[in-house]
Amino acid sequence: MIKISEFINFLSLLGDWLLFAFPLYQGLMELYDYDRFLKEFDQSSKTEAKISPIYWFAPIWKIHLEKKRAVKILREFVKDDEDFRTAMSFIDKTTAWYFVSLGGWFKMISSLYDFFNEVHLYSVWWLIGGTILLTFTGLFSGYYRVSQKRQKAMLKKFKNEYNGKH
Repeated sequence: MIKISEFINFLSLLGDWLLFAFPLYQGLMELYDYDRFLKEFDQSSKTEAKISPIYWFAPIWKIHLEKKRAVKILREFVKDDEDFRTAMSFIDKTTAWYFVSLGGWFKMISSLYDFFNEVHLYSVWWLIGGTILLTFTGLFSGYYRVSQKRQKAMLKKFKNEYNGKH
């Protein structure tokens, strides 16, 4: 029989996973909203060396280096005040959603630890494995939701239902 404390810890874990996964999804949607900006940015970014993914182990430093790189790239294609406002809006929104998602990820790990303790799974390997699994599912969820494959499937379903087909 499930104890109420196990159930509450599970709900806390689920809520914290949602606080990780859906701000990440929101950030991805923001990125796709700036498609024109991203295409110009992508063309200019090829001239600047990429920042190593190893810096994700120090997220604050990674963001600092990425922002420094982005400023160099922005100088190449920002032509007027409107381009600058678009660029700053893009940078601010993506940074904000990244940190909201990161906060949710930290909370998710803490809730996972509490849940495992509640069900008497004390091994660090359970925590590492669970964190990897929940992180992967959060990333997959966000990237799948903004994918062309999902959008095409939803459009097809919508057209079928609109035309009276099921």
